[in-house]
Amino acid sequence: MKKYLWLPLLLIAVIGSAALTTKAQSTYGVRANVPFEFIVGDKTLPAGKIVVRELSATNSGAMAISNLDAGQNAVRITHGVTNPRQADRAKLVFRKYGNRYYLAQVWIPGYDGREFSKSKSERSIEREMMLSKNSNPELVTIMADLQ
Repeated sequence: MKKYLWLPLLLIAVIGSAALTTKAQSTYGVRANVPFEFIVGDKTLPAGKIVVRELSATNSGAMAISNLDAGQNAVRITHGVTNPRQADRAKLVFRKYGNRYYLAQVWIPGYDGREFSKSKSERSIEREMMLSKNSNPELVTIMADLQ
């Protein structure tokens, strides 16, 4: 009977170390003050303190975008993008069409960037711009802090 006493203790130690390892692989994110309203997916977020973070540590590509001032959130799937030069600073990149801004990319130092797919409304605006021979959206970069 005494030789089986160590088994529950060993089990507790293994589960405890797994929980610590999972906590160490926490998700990353950035925080920025965005001075304009912008669109991500089909949702418009107002200007303010914006936090963009991964939803899981498994690098699934799901990102949560939150406006801390207004309490509004959006969730979008992203895909990885690389740059020959690693980002030396966290930043959010927006595509600007006239007076509309669309969140395009998130860059975090030490990681590849994450790019948001274009929504139906953004693709529609892009087609209109191509027809009017003004096809290149302006890229607007907002520097951010790590969260």
